Amino acid sequence: MAVTQPDAAALLGALLASQDDLLLVVQRGEVTHASAAAVRLLGAAAAPSGDVASVFHESSREKLAAALAHGAAAAWELQVCRAGGGQEAVTFLVVPAADGARILLGRASLRDEAHRREEAAIALTSELADLTRELATKGAELEAARAGLEELGRQREDFMSIVSHDLKSSLNAIRLQATLIEHAQSAPTPAQRAIIAGRLLRNVDRMTALISDILDAALADAGELQIAARRLPLEEVVAEVVDTVAPTAAEAGVQIRRAGVAVVRGDARRLYQVLANLVENAIRHAPRGTDVLVELAGRDGRVRCAVEDAGPGVAPEERAAVFARFRRQGGRAGRAGLGLHIAQRIVALHGGSIWVEAGARGGARFVFELPAFEGAAAGADVDAGAGVDAGADEGAGADGGADEGAGAVGGAAAGGGAGAR
Repeated sequence: MAVTQPDAAALLGALLASQDDLLLVVQRGEVTHASAAAVRLLGAAAAPSGDVASVFHESSREKLAAALAHGAAAAWELQVCRAGGGQEAVTFLVVPAADGARILLGRASLRDEAHRREEAAIALTSELADLTRELATKGAELEAARAGLEELGRQREDFMSIVSHDLKSSLNAIRLQATLIEHAQSAPTPAQRAIIAGRLLRNVDRMTALISDILDAALADAGELQIAARRLPLEEVVAEVVDTVAPTAAEAGVQIRRAGVAVVRGDARRLYQVLANLVENAIRHAPRGTDVLVELAGRDGRVRCAVEDAGPGVAPEERAAVFARFRRQGGRAGRAGLGLHIAQRIVALHGGSIWVEAGARGGARFVFELPAFEGAAAGADVDAGAGVDAGADEGAGADGGADEGAGAVGGAAAGGGAGAR
């Protein structure tokens, strides 16, 4: 069957669109047409109007000239220059055409397909490796989240147990005092009324402070805990805390010493919470007959407040964990393990930091540092020699049962309180 002109044009179009056949139409040394496979394999050199000699390696230039000059169709093996570098032997059928044009038709070797497959395999392997790493990371994150949820669940169970115990203890103490009043054979003397009233008030304050701790912890975790900062002589807050905890210190046989003055920009109520928590913790852990030191010092625009006891201290590996929620340490732990967690949040809101270290007497030394009030000279604000003692001789309260060792939270810190360590 004769091949018509439209059939030849259709054949040429199909070859030019081929992804496998290398087709070059050359006229007077220039490429006029190139198939898709030729452009992919040979690159820009095979583009129309390009010099056909640049498509082939110099070792095949003479053979190329002979193939283009040959008057009949023949097969020629020529070295082509691959677009990605290197060379490859390709057998071309060189066919003379009208107007001196030559059609070069060849087939790329399997190396081209193998190269594509190798690249695809490498890309797939890389994707699989990335996916494996991502799955491993996600798996580790899920495992950490699961462990975190389990730990949080355990902490919440401990927390509920602690809160229930502390509330019941205070309620039982209140019930005991109420029962004594109810069954008294005669009216209590003024001294007896004072003792009973003190026990009742301290247990009410204890429950109020516990509830405040829970609310403050929720606010802190939600990022809604706020401070109202102003110029504040920190020694005034220290004095108020010492006055508030004096009955507790006296009952525990612990003396409180304080030294230094300093001015900060802070919230009096919130810093009272911090100091009350640290001082009550120190009293709780201090052996009978020892003292607790509350010391202020300032330097380089910073104010440092340290509360130190002579108790068992905190092991180095446990120091970071004492500020975690629901953390309770030792047999004389405080309320619900929230106090130090809240203290850390309050100090952070003031632009400060808090930590625990070993004290000079082997006990715990809790330290928090705040920016000094602007315009206050450190040397003028701090008087390390000023000292006031309070404690064993400043009035004792005698509470029984569950109220033993509980400190009242007074005045400015109606919402504050001591946490555990």
